[in-house]
Amino acid sequence: MNNEKEQDIEIDIKQLYKVVDKLEKRIASLEKVLSSHAKCIGEMREEEIGLNQEYRKKIVKRMGELHE
Repeated sequence: MNNEKEQDIEIDIKQLYKVVDKLEKRIASLEKVLSSHAKCIGEMREEEIGLNQEYRKKIVKRMGELHE
């Protein structure tokens, strides 16, 4: 009986590790996508941001808020 409980606990722990591993991979993937999107937005808006300093300040402030 005790051995069965230990096996069940080991199985549960392995399943939890699999879930955590998948979540870590998804988070890493999302971080890459967000970084890529931020880079693309920066490239697309480079001229517009250069023309309007107030707009640039707002973007920098908002990006800081998103990373907090």
